[in-house]
Amino acid sequence: MKWPVLSLVLLCAGIAHAGTVPMPKDWWKAPGSLASDDVRWRAEYLAQKEDANAFAADLQASQKSGKGMSYLDQGGVSPSWYQAPLQVQPFPGSYSTKLYDLAYSAFLQSHELQQAYRLAYTAVRLRPEDRQWRQRLIQVGTWLGQREEVLRQWHWLATHGDADAQGKAVSLALTLSRPDLVVQMLSVRARSGQLSNADWKSLIFAYGELGEPDKALEDVDAALKRSGPNRFLLAQKAYLSYQLGDIERSLRALESSTKLYGPDPERAIEEARLLSMQGKYRLAFAAMERALPKATLEDVPFWQLYAALAWELHNHSAAFHAEKTLYLLGAASQYDLQRLVSLSGEKQPEAALVVALHGWHRYHLPLFYFEALYYSATAHEWDVLGGLLRSVPANDHDGVRNYPAYWMALGQWANARGEYPLAGRAYAHVLQLQPDDMVAAGNLLWMLIDSGQVRTLRALLVNNAEQPEPVLRDAVLSALERLNLNRQALALATALPAAAPTERVAHLLNKASLWDGAGYPGLAWTLRRQGAWQSLQDLRVQARERAGHD
Repeated sequence: MKWPVLSLVLLCAGIAHAGTVPMPKDWWKAPGSLASDDVRWRAEYLAQKEDANAFAADLQASQKSGKGMSYLDQGGVSPSWYQAPLQVQPFPGSYSTKLYDLAYSAFLQSHELQQAYRLAYTAVRLRPEDRQWRQRLIQVGTWLGQREEVLRQWHWLATHGDADAQGKAVSLALTLSRPDLVVQMLSVRARSGQLSNADWKSLIFAYGELGEPDKALEDVDAALKRSGPNRFLLAQKAYLSYQLGDIERSLRALESSTKLYGPDPERAIEEARLLSMQGKYRLAFAAMERALPKATLEDVPFWQLYAALAWELHNHSAAFHAEKTLYLLGAASQYDLQRLVSLSGEKQPEAALVVALHGWHRYHLPLFYFEALYYSATAHEWDVLGGLLRSVPANDHDGVRNYPAYWMALGQWANARGEYPLAGRAYAHVLQLQPDDMVAAGNLLWMLIDSGQVRTLRALLVNNAEQPEPVLRDAVLSALERLNLNRQALALATALPAAAPTERVAHLLNKASLWDGAGYPGLAWTLRRQGAWQSLQDLRVQARERAGHD
């Protein structure tokens, strides 16, 4: 069909200027929808996110100041806490306990810390087994910022049986980027299964700094073999195996942990990601499903992956549940919002509209703008639709007026307001941009029928009434009847394929009306009798079906 362009002059007064978009009325009252009582979820998540943001800001400030970072700064400005190593010349002469103790006290009382440091340094050289002097050297070295020397002393104490010294030595070694010392102190104890989880983390990090995750995995395997299953170590084994590219080994460790200790969201995420890497999406989703009862609203990464997998597997009910949760928590990404619009649009166009508006305000992507146009028209939110149309600035920097969807929405809005000339021009412009758009052609026909524009309707049907497109047959039939062209309408209705069972009665009544208008009231009466008989038969069939279900 070829649709003549009715007018190229588009009167958009009152539409083209930018303005605010009113929000539709509350749509979140039904249980199970995007509900207003779920605002508590969002409040809890946002409070948690504020804490996380504060921590991140504090961490960023620490990084800028150098506090807590290695002083090996790759040629940059040294951190404020860094002190260059003191060049110490030992005191001459032999060691005397009474003299050295007295001198150390005197230096401290007079605040001559460098002399006290020199004295302790000398005493340690002369009496290497004296733990007291090593403790004194640690004390004054800490005051003077001599971290390398302090580390040497803690390390000596740790390797000579001081359990408290080991934790301090490990912590300082990590701060000063000495992973070799961390491995030296912890590896032997790790293999015998004597490390705490915190020490394991330090050891694995140190191996990573040395580029030796394989050795960390060897220590973990040795500890598991010696001490038996351990949830923390199985998680570390899964992590290290993944770092080494051994996906199957990592999966086995995660599956063992799940079997022994039950599923949890964190492990489920790791297992599902590994299975997804292998293209095993159904198994990945099953792993997430097992952990679903333990997932809380704070487990945002869990819901993100669960939503993506559910969408991949076309499990729309699960995907909607997850995407809804992310939206209400304020954690939905651009793609989460796109999926939520699609999932909620068919049954909840008002919800789809609100989500699309959120996406448009947050990301300013034309995709969300056009979704908002569509669903505001579907939900008959004409004020919202008008606000969206007015929100396009005069310069149209996003180019939305280049798309037929904009003009289609303008036509729907104008038609709903009874501004039929503007609606006609808008639909005509859609057909100019996209001549095969049957939706626009249908909208144009129905608008002309409803508004009684008989002359324009007659002109539009020239050469278009004999073989209309299937989606336009009802509109063309109504147009012919509106123009009192009953014989043409009857010929078209007779040429239509047989109606579906559910539409049979309506089809008979329509034909009866056409025959009546064509001057054959007797045939029309017969068709109406057939329609009544068919209605009775349909009612009997429905009654038998209900009785069978009962």
